[in-house]
Amino acid sequence: MLFVLFVAGVDTIRFHRCRAGIPTGQYFTINECSVGHVINIQSAVVGFSLSYNPNANQPQCPSDTNCTKPTDVPATKCNGRRSCRISQQILIYPQGSVDALCALDRDGNFIRIEFTCITGICIVSVLYCMYHT
Repeated sequence: MLFVLFVAGVDTIRFHRCRAGIPTGQYFTINECSVGHVINIQSAVVGFSLSYNPNANQPQCPSDTNCTKPTDVPATKCNGRRSCRISQQILIYPQGSVDALCALDRDGNFIRIEFTCITGICIVSVLYCMYHT
């Protein structure tokens, strides 16, 4: 199968959000794409920052990072959709393994996703071309 992307605004959007003090039942919501455009994830990492402050009115986590690990969850959940929600549980480790996020902390406290909004994806096969918008 061959994937062909039809790109309409190619500006990369950076989605950087902090974990809620208690992440159970909380979600990160990506809904920056306009009508007729869908999400195309370029990269995604979960990370830990010593600057994280869960006690602020809105939890604060500046862009400085002490460690990060890549994740493919946002691409799996969001690619080809106009908006999506990702459970904040993605930041809680271990997720099926004994590995911690980093030596400084077991759990992450932010997610950073870089994506573009595109007009659609044409999946080309021998017999047809299907458009997702």
